[in-house]
Amino acid sequence: MTDRPLSPWIDHLRGRLPIALGVALLGVVSRLSTPPPPARTADAIAGMLGEAIGGAVDPDDFVWEERGGFFSDALLGRRVLFLGVAGVPGPGAAERGADAERAPDAERAPDGRGAADLYRARVRLTRSGRPVSLDGVRNLTGTPLGDDRGLVARGSRVAVTTTAVGVVQGITQLDLGGDGRAGARPVGERLRAAIDGWLETGSVDGASRTEISFDNPPASARLDLVDEGLVMALGPEAVPAALNAGTGEVDTGGRDPFVARAHHLPRRVPSIGELAGPSAERLLGPTAAAAVERLALAADRAAARLRAAPAAAYVTRGPASAEPAPEGWPSLWPPPPVAPAVDPPLPGEGAWELVAPSLPRPLPGIEEDPQRPSSPFAATMLRPDPRRPELRVHLLAIDTRHIRFTLQAGYEAPRPTVGPRGTGQLPHAPTLRGAIGLGASTRAPGAPHAGTEALGMVVGGRALVPPRDGAATLGVDLSGRPYFGAWPSGGDVERVPWALWQRPAAASPGAPRAEGSARFPWALWQGPSLFEAGGAAAPLAILAGPPAERAPASATLSSGDGDDLVVERAALCMTDRGFVVHAWGGALDAAALRAALERAGCLAGVSLGRAPDPLGVAFLSPQQDGILTAERLSPAMSIAPPEHAEAVSPRPFLFFESRWTDAPPAPDLSLPGESVGWAADGGVQPPPAWSPAVYAADTVHLGAQVRVHAFAPDRFLFRLRAGSREISPRSAPKLDAEVPADERRQVLAAIGVGTGRRRGPRGLAVGGTVGLRFRGEGGLLLVQKGRVEIRPAGGAPLAPGADATELPLTADDGRLRPEAREIGTMRRRSAACVLDDGTLLVATTTFDSDEATTEALLDLGCARVVALDRGAHRNAFVHRASGDPALQQAYEETALFAVGVAMPGRARRITP
Repeated sequence: MTDRPLSPWIDHLRGRLPIALGVALLGVVSRLSTPPPPARTADAIAGMLGEAIGGAVDPDDFVWEERGGFFSDALLGRRVLFLGVAGVPGPGAAERGADAERAPDAERAPDGRGAADLYRARVRLTRSGRPVSLDGVRNLTGTPLGDDRGLVARGSRVAVTTTAVGVVQGITQLDLGGDGRAGARPVGERLRAAIDGWLETGSVDGASRTEISFDNPPASARLDLVDEGLVMALGPEAVPAALNAGTGEVDTGGRDPFVARAHHLPRRVPSIGELAGPSAERLLGPTAAAAVERLALAADRAAARLRAAPAAAYVTRGPASAEPAPEGWPSLWPPPPVAPAVDPPLPGEGAWELVAPSLPRPLPGIEEDPQRPSSPFAATMLRPDPRRPELRVHLLAIDTRHIRFTLQAGYEAPRPTVGPRGTGQLPHAPTLRGAIGLGASTRAPGAPHAGTEALGMVVGGRALVPPRDGAATLGVDLSGRPYFGAWPSGGDVERVPWALWQRPAAASPGAPRAEGSARFPWALWQGPSLFEAGGAAAPLAILAGPPAERAPASATLSSGDGDDLVVERAALCMTDRGFVVHAWGGALDAAALRAALERAGCLAGVSLGRAPDPLGVAFLSPQQDGILTAERLSPAMSIAPPEHAEAVSPRPFLFFESRWTDAPPAPDLSLPGESVGWAADGGVQPPPAWSPAVYAADTVHLGAQVRVHAFAPDRFLFRLRAGSREISPRSAPKLDAEVPADERRQVLAAIGVGTGRRRGPRGLAVGGTVGLRFRGEGGLLLVQKGRVEIRPAGGAPLAPGADATELPLTADDGRLRPEAREIGTMRRRSAACVLDDGTLLVATTTFDSDEATTEALLDLGCARVVALDRGAHRNAFVHRASGDPALQQAYEETALFAVGVAMPGRARRITP
């Protein structure tokens, strides 16, 4: 009787015994079919690590971190650091030879292996130390175009070198114990920092990062970690250097041939929104991450509707009055009013208002004029879409004649594909006027990682991410001039303006940190989409008159990720007058932003990004104590401006500065020669009066005093006109002898080029009409679209409307030719050349050959020089308006007339 209550249970178990036996059998089969754990050998562990990253790891390229105890190592895993080459098959080094496959973005190292990165992972171990499983892989460096080498570790610190094209691009030291600030943070910040640390390094402690960069990269570097810091032996000569653990500075012992600099990267605590996408991608995959990002943006937008919208109260200086200009000259600032798209317009919609900050001091020549513009910034508001009048765009026009730009990468973004990260440092404080936020997201969740599809950024000649062909590009040259357009590919790169490749004059040959033989511009940033206007007039022609007409229907904004999202967006563009316009809206889609750029008169521009990137414009005013007074153009902008002059930024910025403060405005042309005393000549200058366009200097060559005139590019339209003494065949067409009537009031200089001989005169063409046949000998002074070029004679036919004359070529490729030394009569002689930036130099003296004038121009950096003598050996001249002798409407000699134009803004197209 006592056993009867158990019988139902026994019957229940007996009925399910076959199921239990089946499950047990499946478990045994599964276990027997599972490969055994790797052996306790370096080769086996390296193979396991390589398999985890889909590549290869050398047995000598991994180190174990300190033990955490038996239970920690067995249950959680022991951490290991290793150098791995992703995308290279095979467990051993022998399989990573020259024929091994690799990731498409990984550079091939000189020893034949692919470019390695530094990784961290957890490996579960048995009691005997045999590896069981591996997880938690993190890429700690992520430089797909750089090869990490020389792994050394001590305690919680680890260091590697990053090499590319045969030189060391940088050295990275990580402290995997974190930055030691967790206890000082509030609970919320500690939680976010822990999540960020886990995402980045696989540990809630995160990592503290110090990077060492070089102005002159060494060919090699050997590392060692000691208690006092990081010890380095740089280059083949093993030049000693050390990173001091206490000060964080590089100690070179007084010998620093590589100009080493250390930069400690602060660890910023990201927001919940910034963590949502990466966390979802890590846990749920890229598709879910994209959905999470859209939900986060939608939630943020919904919350913004509930909040009271801040008023767009600009710090104004009153309505923008026209810039003073002489009678008959156009006033270029401010830009023309923007035509509203919505009828009726709101009060002030499309009308420019001058906004702070003001110019640093009154400009010479216009101090007494009450209408003088007091600010190089003008703002307005626009509703670009009549169907959606609630969408608003805030426009800020920037007068680039007064403002120069500086690009700076943040210490967090963009993530470089080779070498150290950006410093995030602010420009020189006294000239700093403000900052423009740049989108820092190199990719959307689920998109390819940096190095395959990352958008480019170059700072100071060093490519953090090499430019991508066809990408929307904002370039900045050494003088702070901005350039806009798509980055060209292949041979079209040669069309990029020379100034974008220029380096500081004092730079040593290795200063561009040129990634070996690779050549990069001075600075550029690439955005997610490009704006191009259609039907624009020629760049120079529109500067002498009203704004160019364009075909709005052909204006385009290339497609990008999330174009349909109505979120915060910003863009930057250039107008036909060479000014820059920043467009921002708190709730826009891509179509509305394109419409706003079109109505603002933009020729070319680049999208700066969208939410969640912080965007907008902030005016900065440095104070004596180093604190920055920061004020957003609109309070609703999400840009987070730096608060201190010594601060560093985690994200990239486009800073804008005054081109001058207490000194005279910088000339907008090349004035070469360290010992040459350039000064504005005494003739009439094109407006504005504060920026002369013609300079002069005196030099001595071969005992002769040579007078050199420099004519600024983009300040003149040059016209070649035939002299009355030119003798041409009766059948030849008559050539124009005067400039057009509507340009005569703006003629500010005439430069004589002589007349042809009676027999065998040199070729001459005016306005595309050939009056004297070209012989294809010597040099060619060519005028196209108002610009002067010096070429060898012969070759391609003249373009329609071009002016040209053949002249003696006295220097070529920077070397004097025999023609320069031909002795003749003692008379007034001239020679001319054009510098790389378009500056026209004309040298004049009295001598018996053209050698003195040619040498003067060669010393100033000219490569090709022509003598201004068409063959009849007439006296040369350079006449200036209001000078003595006075300008003439026409000359006996053929002359090059300089028609002045009002100084345009300095923004240009990347490929003219």
